[in-house]
Amino acid sequence: MITMKRAIKNQFQLNKNKCLAVLLLELGGFLAGMLILAILMRFALDEGEGTIPLATILAAFTGMVLLFANFTNDFTFQFQTQLSLGCTRREFFVSALLNDLILSAFGVVVLLPLAAAEDALNVCLYPAEEPVLVIFPLFLRYGIAAALGLPAAAALFGALVNRFGQAMRVVFLLFWMAFWIGWPRVSEAVLHPEEALPVYRSIAQAVMAVPSGVWPAAGVLALILALGAAWGFLRTQQVN
Repeated sequence: MITMKRAIKNQFQLNKNKCLAVLLLELGGFLAGMLILAILMRFALDEGEGTIPLATILAAFTGMVLLFANFTNDFTFQFQTQLSLGCTRREFFVSALLNDLILSAFGVVVLLPLAAAEDALNVCLYPAEEPVLVIFPLFLRYGIAAALGLPAAAALFGALVNRFGQAMRVVFLLFWMAFWIGWPRVSEAVLHPEEALPVYRSIAQAVMAVPSGVWPAAGVLALILALGAAWGFLRTQQVN
């Protein structure tokens, strides 16, 4: 058996380079987004259509995909490997979760100055255009909930894959596609509710009606519920 302290140290050793990977990927996504926006403003968008924070959105998307994939790997492959090497379920669960929470928080912290920089850059680079969306306040409002909810969702997903097999990946893919198809429409409903379909307008109104102070609590609640379910699956999961 290894101690909890040793299990936590092992997790940090396994993941010591992931902070750099998150930083580089989000910076790369940000620069790519700024370039794409410049091309769109020059060749595709008409004058007066405004600017969107494409760089920050792309940086957040790439960072989220990387982190979720890594967190899921922790609770599938790493779970099987570390338990076979003598780590207990409790030691693995606590050490993996602590490491994932730190990485998730780091990803959000990196995005904050990028969001502020893009809001300022779009005003400077395109002074004749009004921002369609100011992104920095949104990260302040939802950042804590995202940093808490992402590791919890990945832990639950990994536990479900361990228990029910690869079919859960198909189920998740369907949810993932539904989210990325629906999210832009909900965002558009926030900006132009009169043009949106009733279902998207209703979702947008419900989200915007939630006070900003409630979102951190919602993240904590999601964390507790998801992790409770994940632990319930992992504590009885057999190791192959």
